[in-house]
Amino acid sequence: MILAVAYGRVSTSQQTVDRQKINLEEFAKSKGCKIEKFFSDSITGKTHTLERDGFQKMVKFCQEKNISTIFVSEISRISRRVSHTIATIESLVEEYGVTVHIQHPSALTFSPDQYGRIDILQKSMLMMLGLGAEMELTYQQSRRLEGIAEAKKKNVYKGRVKGSAYSNEQLIAKHSDIVNLVRHSALSDTKISEIVKKGLSTVKRVKKALQSLKAEAIA
Repeated sequence: MILAVAYGRVSTSQQTVDRQKINLEEFAKSKGCKIEKFFSDSITGKTHTLERDGFQKMVKFCQEKNISTIFVSEISRISRRVSHTIATIESLVEEYGVTVHIQHPSALTFSPDQYGRIDILQKSMLMMLGLGAEMELTYQQSRRLEGIAEAKKKNVYKGRVKGSAYSNEQLIAKHSDIVNLVRHSALSDTKISEIVKKGLSTVKRVKKALQSLKAEAIA
């Protein structure tokens, strides 16, 4: 049996990857593979895989154990940004020589061709799947905004419950993409806001939270 790893992702810590893990173990078995280790992240699909602890641990594990097969339940577990999806799969296949099996839909496989690259048909399918995942995210966000707008018209929208503000630790955990750019770049707050597609005020709050925790650590 070929040794492999599997990756799962959920958006919040209130969700679990249990179902993904069980399904992927069965899927791998049908491909003549055994899951050596399961990796996961509890993070939004908008966050790049470069900024995900679980995903990066998986890549390192594959390199150390010489494992070249990865199983994922669906492309949105990789990302809900089409550009991130393509960049991640291309990196796994072309830089690391990994074969990526996507369970849904239709048990798709992305693997190196004779030149170590993703062929044009695989890349076309990857673009279609990535676009579908991003469109789903956009639709969900649109529905949410429509609901808020309708609630405001009826004067029943209250926004965040008073006293429910995030702690510094929660704010940093929630916005790991901002944290990564603040810590590893000299970009302005405005530029960071543009890159992560989040409000400037959010970027400033995260920076303030980082400064507060740093001050507490020194004190």
